[in-house]
This record gives sequence, C-alpha cells and structure tokens, in this order.
Amino acid sequence: MFLKIMSSLDTQEKIKARAISLFNEHGTGSVSIGRIASEAGISRGHLQYHYANKQELIRAIYQDIAAEVLSNWEGDDKQPTVRHMAEMFVRQFHYVWKYRFLYREMVTLIRVDSELARRIRDNRARRIEAVIKFFRALARNRVLKKLRGEESLRYLVMITWIFCDNWLNFIEIQGNEINSQTLQEGYDHIIEMLYPYLTRQARESIYESYELIRFPQPLT
Repeated sequence: MFLKIMSSLDTQEKIKARAISLFNEHGTGSVSIGRIASEAGISRGHLQYHYANKQELIRAIYQDIAAEVLSNWEGDDKQPTVRHMAEMFVRQFHYVWKYRFLYREMVTLIRVDSELARRIRDNRARRIEAVIKFFRALARNRVLKKLRGEESLRYLVMITWIFCDNWLNFIEIQGNEINSQTLQEGYDHIIEMLYPYLTRQARESIYESYELIRFPQPLT
C-alpha cells in the first residue's frame, strides 16, 4: 500500500512538473490534457485518474505554490535589513519566473475558476500583510524613515508589490531577453522607488546588497 501511494504521488509530481513547463512555454490555453499526459509518459486516462480536467490540475499546482510560500517565506520581519530586502526581491523574481504562466494569465484564470480565485486572493491577502509587517520592522530598525502613517506604509508596499508581480511581463512585452541583467534592472527600480524613504544608514548599505543580485548562471 505504501509503495502504491508513493507511486501515485510520484506520478502526480511528474504530471504537475510537465504541466508547469508546457504552460510556461505555450500558455494554458494552448496545452491540452492529452499533450501533458503524452509528455509525462502516461495515458490521458491515467492523468485524468489524478486530475479530472485542466482546471483541477491548475488548482493542484497553485496549492503547491501556496504551500511553498507558507513554508519558506515566514519570518521576513525578523530580518529587517536592506540585505534581506534584496533577498526577498531575488526570491520573488525567481518565484515569478518559475510560475510565469500564472502571472501572465492570472486574471483570465480566476475569471473562469471561482475556487482558484478564492485561493489566490486569500493567499495574496496573507502575503501582503506579511510584507507590511516586514516594512513596519524596517521602520523600527531605522531602515525606512518614519512615514506619514499606516496608510502610507500600506501604499508603499502595494506599489512595490505591483511592480514585482508585473516586471517580467513588462520585459517580455518589450521583447527583451529575460536574464540576470533583468534581475539587476528590476532591483534598480525597487531601490529607486524606495530611495526617498530610506535612511542615510540604509542608503549606505545598498551597494552591499547588490552582491545578491548578480547571478552568473542563466535563468532556467
């Protein structure tokens, strides 16, 4: 029984991995369940034993995404530094790249699947509050200057959030290559947005944070 369960889980992981790769390359609308099954090396019937349709498969992928965020992204407010802010940007950049089909198509996907929409909105609401908590910690640690109030802090978080969600889409629309230089430019934009709110001490540590942004390896 244990081996059967493990085999079933392995098959599900294989299906999701192939689906993510195909969705990233071609978009969800252009990829059929049959093609995912073929590239995963199983029959269509075998795939549909695990996931009845594409909506169900996308929900399962998003469930993994949410679990990844929950397990790996807690406690940012315990490290309220410019360096950790850079680490968070790099982490988000690679996350958006890894699941880029979701960010390209999120509005369309939630319009046709109310359950997926609920999950995405609930998860994003929790993450926004976590980032606001991090920004409050930055202010307490004298990385950020004192803002006009809680509403101003929330607006600042939302501005950086909107940018991070859409940076790769912007680059792709421009027809530019997405690589390590893209990461550098994205971080430049984040710093430019935050610079008026950074303390002198924080501004002096910006250059050290750039060592986290330079990646010699290509994005995969």
